[in-house]
Amino acid sequence: MKHTKELKPYLIDFVTGVILVGIGLTTNFGYYSKLILMTGFGLAFAGAVHALRLLYWKSPKRHEEYEAKKEEARINSIDERKQFLRMKSGHITYQIMVFVLLFLAWALALFRTDGWIIGMVFLLFVFQYVTGIIVFRVLEKRL
Repeated sequence: MKHTKELKPYLIDFVTGVILVGIGLTTNFGYYSKLILMTGFGLAFAGAVHALRLLYWKSPKRHEEYEAKKEEARINSIDERKQFLRMKSGHITYQIMVFVLLFLAWALALFRTDGWIIGMVFLLFVFQYVTGIIVFRVLEKRL
């Protein structure tokens, strides 16, 4: 098969998923067996879908359409307007998530959720905030 190199990661995902499904079905670890089983299903399904998508687009009758799609993706990756929009959308999403995490911690506190859950959500907020500052400083020095 001429697409073996491109298919390899998806086939590895599929085979790993099938192995995990087998482990999940043959073991009796209660909750963890179900977790292994569902992880296997997800991994196998994702690998199969991506492999089929690749085979679909790499077929000879779709070659021109695939090349046009690849060229459009290449142009979009270097287009300054698209780059600005991606950065702006990332910044807006970051700001929204800061408020969502704070609101979620507040709402969980109102509903008297266990303290460790509220603490975990608040720590996610702190992590996101600190990571945003660090990434900004690194990019500021680099660019």
